[in-house]
Amino acid sequence: MRKVFVIGVGNYLLGDEGVGIHIVNRMKEHSLPEKVEVVDGGVGGLFLLEFLEKAEKVILVDAVLGGGKPGDVYIVNSEELERSKIKSLSSLHDMTVQLLVKVAKELNVLPKLFLVGVEPKNYSEIGDALSREVEEAIPKVIETVFRLINDC
Repeated sequence: MRKVFVIGVGNYLLGDEGVGIHIVNRMKEHSLPEKVEVVDGGVGGLFLLEFLEKAEKVILVDAVLGGGKPGDVYIVNSEELERSKIKSLSSLHDMTVQLLVKVAKELNVLPKLFLVGVEPKNYSEIGDALSREVEEAIPKVIETVFRLINDC
């Protein structure tokens, strides 16, 4: 059975930049379908390709700059990602989410993929606390992720 991976990426110690990690940690407290695996992707990198190879669907959760207000939630699929103005804060060890998608396409291992992004407020101050706006967005993000999981 091919899996659905929910992968949170970000730096947990840089405030809102770590929202993806906070979200996957909270999702582990929920009852999940058997085919769903929740992954702390840390700051990411090429190792994420191994999840893409094994997946029916991947949902990446990250802090993104989309030009909105702190706490705004964005959903972008892999086709829209290349031309989107949304910028993922997690550079995935100098590899953007867009580049990860491009490499996966070239290797013919790109599953159905979505980026669920949250507009950050504080993303360069050291500390694991999230801003109020981003904290308040978490239930909406989790609801969005579950909707994407169920849309298989």
